[in-house]
Amino acid sequence: MAEDTKNFSAWMRAADVQASVSRCADLFNCGIFNSNNTAGPLFESAVTLLLVHLNDLLQKAKLDGKRVDFADDMKATDAVADVTDLVRACRNAACHVTSGEHKIDSNKFTFCVTSGYGPSAFVIDGLEMGCNHEDDIAIYYGKNRIYLRRHLLRSFELVAKMYQSDGRW
Repeated sequence: MAEDTKNFSAWMRAADVQASVSRCADLFNCGIFNSNNTAGPLFESAVTLLLVHLNDLLQKAKLDGKRVDFADDMKATDAVADVTDLVRACRNAACHVTSGEHKIDSNKFTFCVTSGYGPSAFVIDGLEMGCNHEDDIAIYYGKNRIYLRRHLLRSFELVAKMYQSDGRW
């Protein structure tokens, strides 16, 4: 009986991984993440759904001892050391309106989007924030900047390849 439960749990986990990989791939492939869509009504919803599924994949990889840990194009802090932490923090902000992840000091700064090169697109109390890459889209949740290509797409590609190559889906 215990073996049946273990097998069923493993099967359910593999199904969850496959579903999250498929959902993320569908989102990246549907065209919603085009810079012309950033002001559209579905862009924020698509980013939020991507963050939910990608966070699930990254947390599973972390539990499996295969953490996605690059920290390119981000400022590491005690709370956000790498892309796995960054996706988690942004997912928490996207899903929880009252999350402290939205704050810069006492100001709420959430889902602020800038596309293309513009490192000073936003200035709050002298703090300049923006996108440092012509070919990317930066999304802010509080002080956390997450890039669509450099963080979200890259981490998705890494974690999807990891689970595909080890036969888990």
